[in-house]
Amino acid sequence: MATSDRPVEVWRLPDEEWKAGRRALTWTVGPDGELAVLVVPEQYVAPAGSWPEVRYPYDAEVVVIGPRGEWRVPLSGVDRSPDHLALLPGGRLLLVEIRAEQDGDEWLPNGYVYGPDGTPGRELHLGDDMPVLVTDRAGRIWMAYGDEGIYGDHPMAAAGLRAADTHGRMVWSPDHRKLPGYPLEGLAGATEGGSTWLAWYPSSSGSYLTRIEAADGASTTVPCPVRQPVGFAVRAREGVFLSHGGDLTWHLLVGKQWKQTGKRRPDVPGELDRRRAYGRDGVLWFRSGNGWYRVAA
Repeated sequence: MATSDRPVEVWRLPDEEWKAGRRALTWTVGPDGELAVLVVPEQYVAPAGSWPEVRYPYDAEVVVIGPRGEWRVPLSGVDRSPDHLALLPGGRLLLVEIRAEQDGDEWLPNGYVYGPDGTPGRELHLGDDMPVLVTDRAGRIWMAYGDEGIYGDHPMAAAGLRAADTHGRMVWSPDHRKLPGYPLEGLAGATEGGSTWLAWYPSSSGSYLTRIEAADGASTTVPCPVRQPVGFAVRAREGVFLSHGGDLTWHLLVGKQWKQTGKRRPDVPGELDRRRAYGRDGVLWFRSGNGWYRVAA
């Protein structure tokens, strides 16, 4: 396999910050390839395996590494779980709790927008139990829900796959008659130009990739070559997938089937993040230990 297909380190939490007790928690990659990492002082971090991962309220910084270099956005007195971090147009940040709580019969917001300077802004209702969340260049928020949301009481999660605008209003949901089954669990998400890909499965028999065209909402679905990908990236007919087992595999889409063209165990230090990875325009970003890496499809 060519050298260009080897993972390249993009950023690493500086050793001096680690020694000073700062810990990197949630992270994301923006539509234009900006890496963003939520860094929290150790005194706010909950014991390993806890949910939420932090003790409320907490202070944090979002470190953004992009074409303009590195900059930091301070967040103060945050009282919500940082399950998902996403970037929105205009330098805004989005923090989302994976679960939504109820107050009587009313569902409470679980999405929170922050300005470029970290000032709290709009609150959003985004649905319950969403393991997958990714934003596109227009600011649309693409989500794939889990079974507790899909078969729960929150109306926004019932579709299984969904997109919302920055007001939380639905802008896309699937025509379930065109899917190979009803979604049961979201797996991963990626963007490619004006398209968004969502990986999901309807049952234990297999998983699928649905590609949605932002221009008109048209979608196509093909089998996913990896049963439960941590993340994936697609460029035209080429794709790279990171499996829960820790393998990187490369595939070529021939018709509606993926043909494997390569496989590698990423030779990077640290423990692999098996919860999330992001695909942006044919580049897959993933985390291992305190380092973030990218590899091309």
